[in-house]
Amino acid sequence: MAGLKLREPAITSYPYVSKRVLIVDWASLSYHQMFSMNTKSSQKRLGVMTEDEEMIVWRTKMFNRMVEYVKLFNPLHIVLCLEGKAAWRKGYVRDFYSEHTNVYFDKTSYYVQSYNQAYQVTKVADAFNVVKIPVKQFSMFESLRCKKLGELPVDKQNMLWDISTSTGTPIIPSYKGKRKAAYWPFMTDKRTWMNYKDEFAKELAPMFRARAVKCDCAEGDDMIYASVQKFAGDADDVIILTRDSDMSQIGHPKVKIFNHETGNFTKCIDPKKYLDAKVLAGDSSDNIPGMAFVDKKTGSIVKTKANMIGEGDATTLMDNCPNIYSVAKANGWDEQYLRNRKLIDLSMVPDEIKMKIDMELSVDEPEVGPLDKCTEWGVPKTKIDYYQLLKTFGFYALLPYDYVIANPSKFRGELFAEQEKEDQQAELDVNVVELDDVAGKFASPDFNLDTGNSADDGFGWDSGSANDGGFSIF
Repeated sequence: MAGLKLREPAITSYPYVSKRVLIVDWASLSYHQMFSMNTKSSQKRLGVMTEDEEMIVWRTKMFNRMVEYVKLFNPLHIVLCLEGKAAWRKGYVRDFYSEHTNVYFDKTSYYVQSYNQAYQVTKVADAFNVVKIPVKQFSMFESLRCKKLGELPVDKQNMLWDISTSTGTPIIPSYKGKRKAAYWPFMTDKRTWMNYKDEFAKELAPMFRARAVKCDCAEGDDMIYASVQKFAGDADDVIILTRDSDMSQIGHPKVKIFNHETGNFTKCIDPKKYLDAKVLAGDSSDNIPGMAFVDKKTGSIVKTKANMIGEGDATTLMDNCPNIYSVAKANGWDEQYLRNRKLIDLSMVPDEIKMKIDMELSVDEPEVGPLDKCTEWGVPKTKIDYYQLLKTFGFYALLPYDYVIANPSKFRGELFAEQEKEDQQAELDVNVVELDDVAGKFASPDFNLDTGNSADDGFGWDSGSANDGGFSIF
C-alpha cells in the first residue's frame, strides 16, 4: 500500500567489539517499562496490583532489560544517566520569562502576555478563572497599567507561575510545565516513584559494573551528551539507549542511538539540520514554543513549519535558510531563537554546569556487586540464573574490569548465541503437532495448549510482548 510505513524487525543480535560503551537514558527506559504495564494486554495478564506488586514487576522488567542489553551489545562500560531535580534550564526559562512577560492589570484581572499568547486571569472565590485571549483582541488590555513579570512582588510572580488552564497548560511557558498534568494510571504515587527509580538505579548499577551518574543541576540529556564527549574517544563505539529524539543532534562518528521501545537503531540523515529545524520548531514535550510571529494583515500567528529529519524524511527549510539567525532576526524571532538554541542545543550547557557534570562522570566505576538484593526486589530466580549464565560465558559488564582485560578469550558470546538458538529450536521441535496426529493429541489428557512459553516471568506477563516494542526479553 502506498504510503504505508512498516516497522523493521527488532534487532536480536549485534556484532561484538572489545571496547563498547553503553549509555542509558534511565528516565526514558524507566517510563517505558512502567507504562508497558498499562496496555490492555498487560492489564489482562496482571490484573489490579498493589503498590508493592507494581514495583516488583517494574523492577523485574528493568533488571530483564539491563541483562538483555548486556547480552545484545556486550558493553565494556555502562553509564546510567539520571535526571537532576534542579536542572539549570528551569532557572534559565524563569529568568527569560521574568524579562519577556508583560503583566497588565486592572481592579478585576491580570492579563499575562508572553510574546504571542495572552491570558486573562480573574480570581473567583478560592480559584482562578483563566481565559485565553486571541492575538486580534490584545488591544483590550494594552492600554492598562503594565509591569514586567520580574518587577512584581515575588509572591505575585510565584502565583502567576503556578496558574494553568483547565487542560494543564501553564499561562507562562514554564520549562516542562505541561508534564504536571500528564496521565499517571498507577497505584504507586508518581512523585514517590520518580524518586525511587533513581535510588533503584544506584542499587542496580554495581550488578552491571555501571556508573549511575546524576548532577542535580543537569538533566539526563546533559549527562548523556557529556558522557559521549568523555568516553567516546577510547571506545570502539558508543550506543545510546533512549527513545528521546533530542539525541539525534549528536553527530559523533562513533555514536549510534538505539530506541529501546522499537528495538531498532534510530537513523538521522543530518544531525546539524535536525538540530537547526528543532530550534525553529520548538519542543512541545518540554513546553518550548517554536518560532512564531504575527501576520500583520490577518492578526493571526504564523508558526514555522519544519519537517524533522528521520527515516525517509528530508528538511528543505534549512536549505533555504543559510543564515538562520539573520532570518529569525528579520522576522522578530531573534530573542526566541536564542532562547530555543540555549534550551535545545546540548552543546550550549553553561560552563559551570559542564564542570559539575564532568566531576560526576569522573567517579570510579564500581566493582561488580552481589545479587543479594534481587531476591529482596522480587526478581524471579529464573532471571537471576540467566544473569549468572551470561556471567559464565564472560559477558564483560558482569565481570571485574581487570579480569576482563587480562582474560579477553574468556568471552564466548557467539557460542552462547549459538547454543541459545539451538535450545530455542529444540523447544519448537518438541512442541510441533503433526497434522496426522491432531485428533489423538487433542484427545489425550496430557496435551496442553500452553506450550510453556519461556518468556513468562511468573507474574502472568510476557516480557517479550508487543507493548515492549517487539523486543524479546529472553
